[in-house]
Amino acid sequence: MKRKLVTAILVLAICGAATAEPVTPDRVRVGAELMSTLVVTKVAPIYPAEAKQAHVQGTVTLRVEISKAGDVEYVKLISGHPMLAPAAIEAVKHWKYKPYLLNGEAVKVETTVTVNFTLADEPQTGVVGSVPGNSVAGKGGVNSVVIPVDPGKPGRAAVPQRARVSQNVAEGLLIHKVQPEHPGDAARIQGKVLLSATIDKEGNVANLRLISGHPMLAPAAIEAVRQWKFRPYLLNGEAVEIETTVAVNFDLLK
Repeated sequence: MKRKLVTAILVLAICGAATAEPVTPDRVRVGAELMSTLVVTKVAPIYPAEAKQAHVQGTVTLRVEISKAGDVEYVKLISGHPMLAPAAIEAVKHWKYKPYLLNGEAVKVETTVTVNFTLADEPQTGVVGSVPGNSVAGKGGVNSVVIPVDPGKPGRAAVPQRARVSQNVAEGLLIHKVQPEHPGDAARIQGKVLLSATIDKEGNVANLRLISGHPMLAPAAIEAVRQWKFRPYLLNGEAVEIETTVAVNFDLLK
């Protein structure tokens, strides 16, 4: 009798499990490409003025959480230039999506969003990265450089006068580096000074601009970097000017 009762309970349990509706999770992770098709309101970021002045451009990647109603609830930076990230985050906060349905029910979503910053007035400037034919192994990959076709020479690309390269690529071209002198009045101050640098076709430092760093360390960093020397940067076999960033570290003497 007991065996029959246990068997009947198991049969009922199996039948109940088979007929039960599938449980819908409260949150799912969805690919960026699919979620891009559900965007109904997309706010473009405001290009930061200081980033324009420094000729900074590139892509900011964000992790985003979206509510059941399609509102952006949470945004976190994954990668991207620190001068561009705040503008990207502020814009994406105002994006609106169609609700994502799973088994007919709206659920919360985790996804990634990429925001591109391109200087419209400098179409021949590459995004941060290296360029084919002038790359440095292990120093970062190719992103893009827009090279128009020269109408006077069919089939041949016109070489831009200036390209933007990453800090790692520029370091690979460095052939003479002058170390900064730690200022006496800043003997107990340490940290990093970040500079925007323009390197001419001969590899000389033509222009420097402070991006960030302690004001007591910046002059020494600028004075040292002015004396640095780089190998010419080649595009299609021709030397071009480059824009990059340079980091100078000041450590306290032990």
